[in-house]
Amino acid sequence: MANILLRLNINNFAVLENVELDFYNNLTIISGESGAGKSMLIDALAYLAGKRASMEDIRYDTSGLVLEGVFDFPETERLNILLEEYNIPVDEIFIVKREIMHNKKSIVKINNQMVTLGQLQAIMREVFTIHTQNRNDDLLESEQQIDYLDKYIELYDEDDFHTYQELFYKYEKIQKRIEELEYKDRNRLEQLELLEHQYNEIQLMNFNSPTEEDDLEKELEYLTNFESVNEVFHKIKTILEGDVSLQSLLYEVVHQLETMNQFDEKYKLYYNQLEESYHLLNELNSEVTHDLSNLEYDEERLNEIQERLNNINHLKRKYNQTFKGLIELKEALETDINDLKNFSESYEELISEKERVFKSLNTYAKKLHHIRDDRKDFLENAIIKELEDLDMQDAEFKIINKEGQFNKLGFSNVEFYITTNKGEPLKPLNKVASGGEISRINLALRTIFSMFENQALVILDEIDSGVSGKVATKMAEKMKLLSKTRQVFAISHLPQAAAVADHHLHVHKTTVNDRTVSTAEYLDNETHVKEIARMLSGSTINEAAIKNAEELIKTSKQ
Repeated sequence: MANILLRLNINNFAVLENVELDFYNNLTIISGESGAGKSMLIDALAYLAGKRASMEDIRYDTSGLVLEGVFDFPETERLNILLEEYNIPVDEIFIVKREIMHNKKSIVKINNQMVTLGQLQAIMREVFTIHTQNRNDDLLESEQQIDYLDKYIELYDEDDFHTYQELFYKYEKIQKRIEELEYKDRNRLEQLELLEHQYNEIQLMNFNSPTEEDDLEKELEYLTNFESVNEVFHKIKTILEGDVSLQSLLYEVVHQLETMNQFDEKYKLYYNQLEESYHLLNELNSEVTHDLSNLEYDEERLNEIQERLNNINHLKRKYNQTFKGLIELKEALETDINDLKNFSESYEELISEKERVFKSLNTYAKKLHHIRDDRKDFLENAIIKELEDLDMQDAEFKIINKEGQFNKLGFSNVEFYITTNKGEPLKPLNKVASGGEISRINLALRTIFSMFENQALVILDEIDSGVSGKVATKMAEKMKLLSKTRQVFAISHLPQAAAVADHHLHVHKTTVNDRTVSTAEYLDNETHVKEIARMLSGSTINEAAIKNAEELIKTSKQ
């Protein structure tokens, strides 16, 4: 199991003045007395997940707060798509940083690259989730419940599901094209006149090739620099054909080296290379002579090129296109003009195709709806079993599956219903009022769905408040089970949860220079026992409490 959050650095975040923490895998329990600053650790992570900034969280008498998290992001398709979309290179680790200042704009960075708050939220939503009794949870949102049902009953693996999605996206594409044609038809004659004007304006340019603009600019540069070119050619001719020309001198050297070769072979290399150079100079002289004889200043051609380029640039500005874009725009305009001229035929074909696709779409939507009806009791029974484990024997859980509007998942309208008291009617899951009940339901659902969730880090902020005894023990066991497949942080007042923890982080307040400061540190075996004893008995820690804590730890490991 991957360790997702590796390190957290906090500076001037309310009572957390300067905190540096390494984090580890499995289950980390965070404990401490009320008001010690435990929830501020979770709030720091909420900021790294994209929580909107509040100046109230900046430590008094400081210029601003800085939060930095070092993450090993989970490898998921959705996360990779987001990183690519936001131009953030995939790396071994990702450093997420937020700076919130009084007198300047806040900064959000991932691996030292600026991102928007919305981009941060989208990315971190794939990395971890935070659950509290008061925080909205996607499991409680009816829009998300169909996704959890489909994952549990493995609907996404069905061929019928993939066929339906292909048909749905095809149907959407046809519908969009129909709407475009209907919009154009409302002003068809005016639209046709405008498109033909634009097409003719571009067509009149009669572009020769996709490289015409580059070719013209090169020719323009040549003609603009005619005098310089002419001067260079004449200088070369003077050097090559003067009274004492370079070729004649080089020829004499080559001739002398030919004689030396008879006495010393080491000069043969020089002879060969200089002889080659001599011939090369002769070729150069011929080429320059030819070009110079054809060189003439064509002012009419220069004006023609300048006018042509001016016309091209005018169209580029007018249509906000590159030269290549103008060629592509002409082709697109031609297609739109043909569609408008043949509107009736195109429209009727699309309507007929839409009806054919919808008929198939409806057939496969019914198949998916029936699969959900046939298999939803598997999930209902699993959830009821989890709730019974958490001492909710009177709970009833039902999945209501009604026909609704077509979407990418079919036309099923799925919603989770529950009642926790015997004789009471079933209500939508998000209407459950009791915080303690929501905590247990949430934990039960998380235990079931953990294998399907992308987030490899789950943060539980006091979701066990208001429970005790056997229920507390069961909730601790569920947290431990959840941590087998992911990294879990939990703020908890339950000694049972602390007893099963793989790591125990303690938060406490101290006073430094007449200022309150919260600090956090991992407990060793001895202090771990003492903290559980405090959680069992209150502020007074006696020998009996220590023994009870040791027994609880021992029992939790059996």
